[in-house]
Amino acid sequence: MNVSFIGLGKLGLPLACCLAGSGNKILGVDKNEYVLDMLNNQELPFYEPGLTDIFPHDNFMGFTDSYKRAVEETDASIILVNTQLGDTGYSAEFVESALTDLAVNLKKSSKEYHLIILSSTVLPGSIQKLISLVEKISGKKYEQDFGFSYVPDFVRLGKVIYDFKNPEFFLIGANNQRDVDITRSIWKNFHDNEPPLKTLTLEEAEVSKVSLNAYLVSKIAFVNFLGQLCDGMENVDVHKITDAIGLDKRISPYFFNFGTPYGGTCFPRDTAAFIKFASNRNKNAKHLKFADEVNEDLYQNILSKCIKSKRVGIIGVSFKPDSPVVVGSPSARLIEDLLKSEFPHEIDVFVYDELEESISNLNGFADKVYVCNTAQQCVDESHITVIMHPDSKFSSLNVTNKNIIDYWGIVDGN
Repeated sequence: MNVSFIGLGKLGLPLACCLAGSGNKILGVDKNEYVLDMLNNQELPFYEPGLTDIFPHDNFMGFTDSYKRAVEETDASIILVNTQLGDTGYSAEFVESALTDLAVNLKKSSKEYHLIILSSTVLPGSIQKLISLVEKISGKKYEQDFGFSYVPDFVRLGKVIYDFKNPEFFLIGANNQRDVDITRSIWKNFHDNEPPLKTLTLEEAEVSKVSLNAYLVSKIAFVNFLGQLCDGMENVDVHKITDAIGLDKRISPYFFNFGTPYGGTCFPRDTAAFIKFASNRNKNAKHLKFADEVNEDLYQNILSKCIKSKRVGIIGVSFKPDSPVVVGSPSARLIEDLLKSEFPHEIDVFVYDELEESISNLNGFADKVYVCNTAQQCVDESHITVIMHPDSKFSSLNVTNKNIIDYWGIVDGN
């Protein structure tokens, strides 16, 4: 099928490439001239593991900023653009902008039916408003002239391609069978595994997306609270405890490891959005407010230990391994706080990350830290070192006579 893909960012481009690889003809659409120039020159604008293996692809129809082409040359448009946290939950500014441009061109089109597929995360209750927006601008009627389905992503940066191709389940939100069938045909032959298909209403799919991350945050908050309770207790290793009780199928070992604060864009954003969703329903999501408090307490605990030293090492700069993204990274926040001049003594910060791009992404701070070539150098140069990334590569670090904050329990004998 001919499909236009709107939003060629860190999630959008990998999904577009995967869809091209499964047999669809893809027209890439984005307003970023730099991104378009790179892609049209068959160059990638960012790093994601495995992306060079599936780009470029012969099934791409080109890369453009033309929404007219998106409507006239394709049967469906997938939208995967950023949604950020605003005062009222998710800010759907970019989603609304993309839909407005689509609607303007739908108005001019004589096509019989065009399916809009949203993959960007939105606050529950948003999609019906977005459908009304398209109807108002285009003069077209939902379910008669255009369709709307919701296929939210459940992927992790650094493992985007694997997660897209091997999901635990595949969720389609739609309010009629026609939109379900078209959506399924686009994702035909897409997955490497055989995930169970869950077909929900648009509204049910909206709630499902924000609920999943909200639940994971609750679980992470509990285990990090448990870890802080056990920290310093004699003959108590929290990792042995979580390894044991994680065998209970009601709990499971996934996302059940004491470590450093969670960060990135999704967890903090989705937590705040779920709290807002609950508030809109006259409910108080106290457990998620508690999760935020636990996360902040853990961060302050790490910071308080670091500011006592004049030389601090940080292993892992991005918000997670295998990703260069530093937006929302606890490490980036820690670096910024340590470089402030309000402490009694100046602090030298030594950093190491597997991806050099992570350090260059430290806007305003990349030239103020000492970049180490290895994790061991970072330990050797510092009086105290924080292991922020749960990477088994660091298990063999020599930390003899060194102060190490290793909440992940990675370093042998630590």
